[in-house]
Amino acid sequence: MSQVSSSGVTKARSAVTIGAFTAVYFILMWCSGMLGFFGPAFMFVGWIVGLLLNGPVIMLMMVRSRMFGTVTIMAGIVAFLMVVTGHAWVTVPFALVLGFLADLIAHSGGYLSAPRNIAAYMLFSQWMIGPLAPIFFAPDSYYADVASQMGQDYADGMRALFSPAVISVWVVVAMIFACIGGLIGRFLLRKHFAKAGVA
Repeated sequence: MSQVSSSGVTKARSAVTIGAFTAVYFILMWCSGMLGFFGPAFMFVGWIVGLLLNGPVIMLMMVRSRMFGTVTIMAGIVAFLMVVTGHAWVTVPFALVLGFLADLIAHSGGYLSAPRNIAAYMLFSQWMIGPLAPIFFAPDSYYADVASQMGQDYADGMRALFSPAVISVWVVVAMIFACIGGLIGRFLLRKHFAKAGVA
């Protein structure tokens, strides 16, 4: 029989919770990422939409699971799926490290502290820099791959936009929107999910 933690949450339930919420997270992220097809600048728009939509997903997952490793497992699965769909392998170790650090933050509050869960989400969200990492150490091969998939004009536009300086600024912007997404998630937890007995 699955062990029950002090919070009354079984490991089996936590595993199911992580799997279900990871699927929702990835679908929302992937769908919002489709905005990038309209042009390189729309990639930022897609990421912002994804950060806002996934705030409630992450907040609810942490409260429902309450198992150390929750965010790390999600990070590993999402990163693996990104690599399978053609992104840089460095995404996996990058996401796993961030997921583990996010777990440490959320675990320190028992996965029930709103400020710590939001901080964990803000940190975890930086995994999206992983797929862009080759821009820093192998830009030519990276943009050649982009050109083969999206066309040379798209690759040229992306090269002009995605400078190291812009990516650095984006790190800060992403954390801000992740914070907003987390706050939205916390509001929904208190307003609706808790009343329904879901959280």
